[in-house]
Amino acid sequence: MLHMRVKMREVIEPTMTSESGYKPKVLIVGGGLGGLTLAQVFRKNGIPFEIFERDEHEVARAQGWSLTLHSVLDGLFEAFPDDMPNFRESVHHLNPLDLETQVVFYFNNERIGTEGSPATPLLRANRLQLRRWLSTKINVQYGRVASKVERVGDKMVVTFRNGTTAMGDIVVGADGANSIVREHILGKPNKEILRNVPVGSITGEVKLSGRALARQLELAHSMAIIPVTTADAWNHLFFGLTGISPDGQSGEFFWLVSWHDPLASATGRVAVNAFPRHERLEIAKKMVANLDPKFRAIVEETPAEGIRDIGWVPMDCHLDEIPLGRATLLGDAVHLMMPYKAEGGIHAMRDALHLGKLLSNLESGDDAALHRALTTFYGEMLPRGAEAVETSRTFQHEFRKDKTGVHAWGHPVRSLPDEKIEIGPEGVTKMSKGICKLQIVPSI
Repeated sequence: MLHMRVKMREVIEPTMTSESGYKPKVLIVGGGLGGLTLAQVFRKNGIPFEIFERDEHEVARAQGWSLTLHSVLDGLFEAFPDDMPNFRESVHHLNPLDLETQVVFYFNNERIGTEGSPATPLLRANRLQLRRWLSTKINVQYGRVASKVERVGDKMVVTFRNGTTAMGDIVVGADGANSIVREHILGKPNKEILRNVPVGSITGEVKLSGRALARQLELAHSMAIIPVTTADAWNHLFFGLTGISPDGQSGEFFWLVSWHDPLASATGRVAVNAFPRHERLEIAKKMVANLDPKFRAIVEETPAEGIRDIGWVPMDCHLDEIPLGRATLLGDAVHLMMPYKAEGGIHAMRDALHLGKLLSNLESGDDAALHRALTTFYGEMLPRGAEAVETSRTFQHEFRKDKTGVHAWGHPVRSLPDEKIEIGPEGVTKMSKGICKLQIVPSI
């Protein structure tokens, strides 16, 4: 088995058609954002594939809250089939309110950030709705938990816990942080790859309506980060919108309070997770007690049952090298990152777009042709992912020091005026330094 270590950053884009006509069968392990993106590229290019997901169905577990899409949008629309549903109508987390994606950082009492516009194209998607959009005309085989990956002759075989198997030419591990495919490729357990991060946290979810809904949208349409103390660079209140109800009168929000926790780094455990939900809620309230009331209100209005049963246990990792073979990786299986830059999903989808083009353009079915394609893929993906992991880990430290270098999804932030939002039966009115009225649009 060959190994490679890559340092180059050039992206070599293949063409979308193959003169040889070779079409490998690809087994995609993992039906998340990266795996589904890859499947859509294959659907457009006529590449045979099967995609397997460990969950029993699409809502078997929480799918996360929302995800901001930016630089990857044009690539998705170009690489996907023409029969995909309208993107904004299908996934925008602010539907049916006619408001734009907006992220805000509160920096020394200054409101800075960026929002969607022709000059700064951003769209924040509800994760479940995005996953459904990506699943368009894709036969996801749910309840298939991979247990073993092996090469048999010139074929790859994946064995699942239910006793079934699948055979193909190439295996792609899009199976997340605890990737079975990664263990096969690297020949070592995941616990030797994943890094614990010294962060503890408490997470809550709450439904808001009326004035409380308007207040949260005034603070940030999509998401906001507020430092809690000056002494602990990990100590933040982070909150955001998951989605708006079809009638536009209520919204589902999440929040997370984080702090420096050496125990989490040493053991991979967050001590407060052992406490009952009502006690964790009281701890969170005490931690944000000195914030402006408008910031801490979302925590104070959360009922105890809104505290997640298991709090977030942060880990990250990045691979500097991947052995060349007939199995490869993308997304969190290669570069698992902290959420502070909110880019994990973006990198998974970017990986899938690049890999999908390369595999759609394979010259032949021999190992040499596949290794050339993977060498190109790793040459771009590995250093990009490594940089993103390290930047995501330290972003909150840098943000506190100097706002001038802060970017939100590739766009420099700017000072944002305070807003006043009112929501009534006919829509939402937004007022800032100038006044503009935004009407509710039909439900989708």
